[in-house]
Amino acid sequence: MESQNEKYKKLRMLDIDDLILLQHLLNGGRPSTGAQILGLTPPAVSHRLRKIEDVFQIKLFDRVGSRLNLNQAGRALSEKADRALMLMSN
Repeated sequence: MESQNEKYKKLRMLDIDDLILLQHLLNGGRPSTGAQILGLTPPAVSHRLRKIEDVFQIKLFDRVGSRLNLNQAGRALSEKADRALMLMSN
C-alpha cells in the first residue's frame, strides 16, 4: 500500500495546467476544448494525460474510439484536482 508521503510526491509532479485540465474533464469538458483553454495542441493534451496516468500508475479514462470517458479513478483524481484549485484560489 502506498504511503501518504508517496502520494504527495506524485502530486508534486503535476503542474497547475495538469490540475486545470483534470478539473475541466471532471466538469464534462472534452480534451480538445481543454487544449484550447490551456493554449495547447490536442497532442500536447494527450501527452499530459498519459503523463498523469504514468505518474499515478492508473488509467484515468475508458477509451471508446476517439472518446475519453473519466472512469472511477479519473473522477477521484479530478475531484482532488478540483479541491486543490479551489484551495489555491482562496
